Amino acid sequence: METSVIIITIGFFIFCGHFLSGVFERRSIPDVLGLMFLGILLGPVFHIVNPDSFGQFGSLFSNFVLVFILFESGTDLKISEVRKSFKDSAGITTIGFLFTTITISILCNQIFHLSWVTSLFIGSALGGTSSAVVVGLVKKVDVQPKTSTTLIIESAETDVFTLAIPLAILGLMVSGDFSVKTLISQFITSLILAIVFGVLGALFWAFILNKLPTLKATKFSTPAFLFLLYGLSEYLGYSGPLTALTFGIVIGNLSYFEPKILRKIVPNQRIVLPEEERAFFSEIVFLLRTFFFVFIGISIRINRMDWLLLGALITFIVYLVRIIVVKLVISSETPVLDRAVMSFMIPKGLGAAVIATLPVQQGHPDGAIIQSICFAVILSSTVYCVLFFFLVKTGFSMPFYRLVYGRRKREAKK
Repeated sequence: METSVIIITIGFFIFCGHFLSGVFERRSIPDVLGLMFLGILLGPVFHIVNPDSFGQFGSLFSNFVLVFILFESGTDLKISEVRKSFKDSAGITTIGFLFTTITISILCNQIFHLSWVTSLFIGSALGGTSSAVVVGLVKKVDVQPKTSTTLIIESAETDVFTLAIPLAILGLMVSGDFSVKTLISQFITSLILAIVFGVLGALFWAFILNKLPTLKATKFSTPAFLFLLYGLSEYLGYSGPLTALTFGIVIGNLSYFEPKILRKIVPNQRIVLPEEERAFFSEIVFLLRTFFFVFIGISIRINRMDWLLLGALITFIVYLVRIIVVKLVISSETPVLDRAVMSFMIPKGLGAAVIATLPVQQGHPDGAIIQSICFAVILSSTVYCVLFFFLVKTGFSMPFYRLVYGRRKREAKK
């Protein structure tokens, strides 16, 4: 492909990303749908781009996206907010993740005849929700502030589960040695080492920024240090992605820890990640996710329609299970509309997509089918979420939800 064509293509993708983002704001349609369908047209439909032509760049790009998205997700996860909403969100987050993971794992094992460890990897990678889709849609429907906060916190909290657990399982998948004891010990070890390395790295970087004023004015110094930390973590045999996530969480919450242990070590912490630098990271992530979701669409295997349709079937069953989870966990005092929104607000997003590419990079024999299943579930879950959103917003599906959840006690008395 000629250089001029490549440059035109890049500009076209960036324009599409901003255009679809604007459509998302006005029409409440997630831009990821348009980006993925654009990729499907370029790849599986018209065969303009072949995913195999990316070669090593595809693996490098996935890791590049992973580092930035994990760091930004970590900085957005505020410990103080999580503590305030913990009681309300803990139930739906934990039970929802467990039910989704177990459901997908069983279905993958029975339908695709994958091993239990591989099925658990897929289930745990798809057990969370997409913050990008949830945050945008929940603002477009008239639910209580408590409900919207719970859903947003759930989407943030599940990032920890959907990253830590599958990354721990991936090591077992590659080694081929699987046992419950090994799974638990390796998960705990990976989590602890990643947390320690990420925390120490964040404190060390905060200390450097406060000692070297010239670095404070730069925008690329923090990403450069993040890459060094990620690479060093991988080189030492730790989990680079988990280290990046932990680094982001600590950097984003330094002021929270300051009164306890950091006041003397890292003074004047508010300048570590100022608002303009957060905006810079957001723009970087926006560009990367634009290309990455197009890449997902290109990588979807339409020639294996059975995988695509079975992925859609698995997603539909997950949505049915979610209705049960909401009925079990959420109080009957919550309005039916709120419970209805909570029952379908489970789209899968970028984190799951990036995690899904790791087995292929590691050379796992089931890497292709793992990636295809995950991509199919991400696509279908977003389509279902948008569809159910419009059905609820127009009131068409509300009789069904009233039948399932019943009226609130206060409404019944009236």
